[in-house]
Amino acid sequence: MFAAHLSAFELQPLPDGASTILRMLAAQTPNWAEIALVAARDPALSLALLLADPLHPGELQDGLNAALRRRLERIGTDLLRAWLLGLGHVGNSPDETPDAALLRAECALHLAIETDYPRPDEAYLAGLWFGLPRSAGWIAGRRPTLPALVADCGLPASLADALELEDADPVAGGAMHPLLTLLAAARRLAGADWQERVDEAAGLTGLESGSVVALRTDVGYILSGHAAYPSPPGFPGTGAACPTLRLADDPYRYAGMLGLLTAAFVDLDAATIRDRLAIACPLFGLHTPPVLLGGGEDGRLRPLLGAAAASPDLLIGELRLRLDDETSCIALGARSEQPCSYLGDGGLPGRSVADWQVARWLGQPGFHVIPLGGAGDTSVALVATASAQALDSELRWRYAALLGAAARALRSHARQRDAIAEREAALHRRFRDHVRRIAHEASNPLTVLKTRIDMLALERPGDSTLQDEMSLLNAELDRIDKLLRSAAELPVETSEMRSCRVPELLLDMRTLYGEPLFGSRQIQLELRAARDVPPAAIPASALKQVLLNLLRNASEALQPGQRLVVSVLPLVNVDGRNCLEIRFVDNGPGLPVERAQDPLSPRPSAKGAEHQGLGLAVVREILAQWGGTLLCRTQAGAGTSFQIFVPLEQSA
Repeated sequence: MFAAHLSAFELQPLPDGASTILRMLAAQTPNWAEIALVAARDPALSLALLLADPLHPGELQDGLNAALRRRLERIGTDLLRAWLLGLGHVGNSPDETPDAALLRAECALHLAIETDYPRPDEAYLAGLWFGLPRSAGWIAGRRPTLPALVADCGLPASLADALELEDADPVAGGAMHPLLTLLAAARRLAGADWQERVDEAAGLTGLESGSVVALRTDVGYILSGHAAYPSPPGFPGTGAACPTLRLADDPYRYAGMLGLLTAAFVDLDAATIRDRLAIACPLFGLHTPPVLLGGGEDGRLRPLLGAAAASPDLLIGELRLRLDDETSCIALGARSEQPCSYLGDGGLPGRSVADWQVARWLGQPGFHVIPLGGAGDTSVALVATASAQALDSELRWRYAALLGAAARALRSHARQRDAIAEREAALHRRFRDHVRRIAHEASNPLTVLKTRIDMLALERPGDSTLQDEMSLLNAELDRIDKLLRSAAELPVETSEMRSCRVPELLLDMRTLYGEPLFGSRQIQLELRAARDVPPAAIPASALKQVLLNLLRNASEALQPGQRLVVSVLPLVNVDGRNCLEIRFVDNGPGLPVERAQDPLSPRPSAKGAEHQGLGLAVVREILAQWGGTLLCRTQAGAGTSFQIFVPLEQSA
């Protein structure tokens, strides 16, 4: 939670490059590849992008332009515009002309390619950035060390070494990394007296002098026209100087930057807001996103960015700091909406133990409290600091503008999420009430049916077959009643066994459904089962729903005189698992052509209004819940077969 190296980096992007990027961002669909090409020519801009999002191992294998493009797209149009607008207040200039840096970079790149250096983009960056460490653009006394700067970009230490050597003589230095000699040769070819130093460059690289001359000529041709920035329509090709006014003195840039920052986070989900803020903070001078705190309805401050394990956000959230805490400067800044700071003396806590702990968790002696405000929300940012010096007013405004936009977006997203959850809960309540009413109304005819079945059984007490059928009917009516009542409740764990014996289940179903579905229509139903079939790893109620669906479909499709055979095979290996197979085979007309193309997907049924066309799709979903599968084969005029594979119970 400390200021990044970039916070000391005040070099401006090249005026032509910055204005070109701003024009390109005005397009409805920005050409990110072209924008990345412009950024790759700019020492300050390329460095800032890589500091904001360091390179991953091996990422430069795709090319520098591709790496910069990914970072530009991650930043987004509005945030990139806001950052470029905000950079205009410094007005510092590099020590050399932009053309000199680009010429040196291109020479280093082409020399690396000619000498088969495995990472030519590193040579390009060495040439492009060589002038930066000695530039007046570094704030006095805050120049970062080159190894740290390069490491923060995800680049190897050899690049830092090449940038560090300013006047050293590579010829007299003995053995050294090839990147150092490539940069030394590129510097010689980039000077005004390059023709006189061709032999030196050739000696450093091992190339022929003629090859070096041809290479330098090609680079000069490329830069003479192809690398020029396009001129804005209706304006001369000269770039305007960077504005030197502070934002507080430039109301147009002030308003534009604030609006763009707000737009950069609006309508994003929390994860995207956090990701965008993570890359934006280094651009605006913060190494990592500060802690953002927001006041809740209970008067306590809570983290807005989420709280990862062992993070300062988590620990600060566990403080449960109240807004009316009279000892904490965090609470004071949130209440008063005025900036304030805490700086410990390195000893024991002073007035506020909470502030002392927060500073320790942030890894610095103190922190700045920056009120973010907006739309009646109480929000503050905690920025770690090692200095008692107050934040510059303009720097504080930049932090507040960036972090405030993110905080407002996070709170807006949280409100939308809560509103959606509340609407869904209300909808669920209405649905449950509706189902309960239906279940209550349906219980009346179910009661009549059960009473009539009981009376029929009493009229013929000696008919054992009738008694068995009445018992099965009563059980099915009880099942319907249970399903209706449970439809309005949340799913709960039941005590039903998670396995069943398929042959016994099929026999019960034939007793109950054989006559109404098949016998009354003169359709043959034949059951075949091997002996000692092990239990299937699926509850009886779930498999019963599957089998009943297939039996009903067959009875509706077959004509009198046709036949359905249901077979149970005890052991089939499917994808390395022991399964039980249930096979339905009929000699009917087959599925309709339009249905045969994808029989297991839901689609409108041709059977009539009472059919929804969901049967086979539901069957497949039920089987999938228990690790089962369903296969279908059909042929017009020859019949249809369904194969059900259900895993066997492990203990079987």
